[in-house]
Amino acid sequence: MTLRVHQVLSGAGPYDAVTMQALAFRERFGAWGWGGRDVAAEIDPRIGDRIAPLRSLDADDGDVLLVHYSAYAPKLRRVLEMPQRTLLISHNITPARWFWDHDPQAGVVCALGRKQLPQFAAAADVAAGVSLYNAREFGSDVVIPILFDPTQLGERGPPTPAEDPDGGAASAPPTILFVGRLAPHKRQDAVIRAFELYRRRHAPDARLVLVGAPINWAYDAAMRALAEELSPGRVTIESGLTREQLADRWRSAHAFLCLSEHEGFCIPLLEAFHFGVPVIARAIGGVPEVAGDAALLLADCDDESVAAELLALAVGDAELRAALRERGAARVAAYAPEQTARTLRDVLESLAAR
Repeated sequence: MTLRVHQVLSGAGPYDAVTMQALAFRERFGAWGWGGRDVAAEIDPRIGDRIAPLRSLDADDGDVLLVHYSAYAPKLRRVLEMPQRTLLISHNITPARWFWDHDPQAGVVCALGRKQLPQFAAAADVAAGVSLYNAREFGSDVVIPILFDPTQLGERGPPTPAEDPDGGAASAPPTILFVGRLAPHKRQDAVIRAFELYRRRHAPDARLVLVGAPINWAYDAAMRALAEELSPGRVTIESGLTREQLADRWRSAHAFLCLSEHEGFCIPLLEAFHFGVPVIARAIGGVPEVAGDAALLLADCDDESVAAELLALAVGDAELRAALRERGAARVAAYAPEQTARTLRDVLESLAAR
């Protein structure tokens, strides 16, 4: 079946995960011989001509519209009123409460976006989430996961000495990594506190690397001040890394620590699994669904002290590291891009056939 699928985004930018997902979908559509164009209500000029303005959307009878929902987007309402069949994919919106004290404007946008989501989902012919957690927010059980292609990340690299079955000692001080936007709900503050407990109890020479763009410079400054207060000289906060630089951070990491309080999917989990890095994560949102049995998951009652002890286990127990590395590879295989592409194609073709 030859289709024309038009993708519609609320906003598009060169480093935006949803934009990258839409462009990855477009590559698949092209490989299938499908047409269509990609448009957005707001466009960062750095994205170039890969995404067109929303006003240029021109759909014919029989075309299918794919709306990527990730933010408050009143301009997209008219798209859902068009006669074409529509698939809406929810990429999740963070609850507003996490932003009121740090970025009230973002809080307003999140509050409106979450209020608008069920209305948009009801107006679409099919509404899906990138995780079952996301889909159930508006009463759906349709899941179209993130199109995750590990070949784009780089080689995973050899096991670190700590993973040696003979128990060889690590040749470098332990490095703890977290990758994610520097934002209140990601709880980098808790990561810093847990790291300092781990460092004090188990590895005085350990270091922590936080990778992610900040929501604003005031929050960035607050996290840097906290890191310097608790672990002077042991914490690095960075953003704007190239793909190769990020791969280097993954290869040098001994553990990935995620204490986020809200995650709709959490792509860095799959990145950690790809690179064979043990994961300690809070069991919230879509995390348990994505992680499966490949991570050490924290319960609601577990505090930063527990996270510190799990870090010590993940870094120091070679048998555990090897088991988590093997399970992580299985989780990456469960999200194989061909499988996700097949699910996406089936949904779009069934819509076109209605």
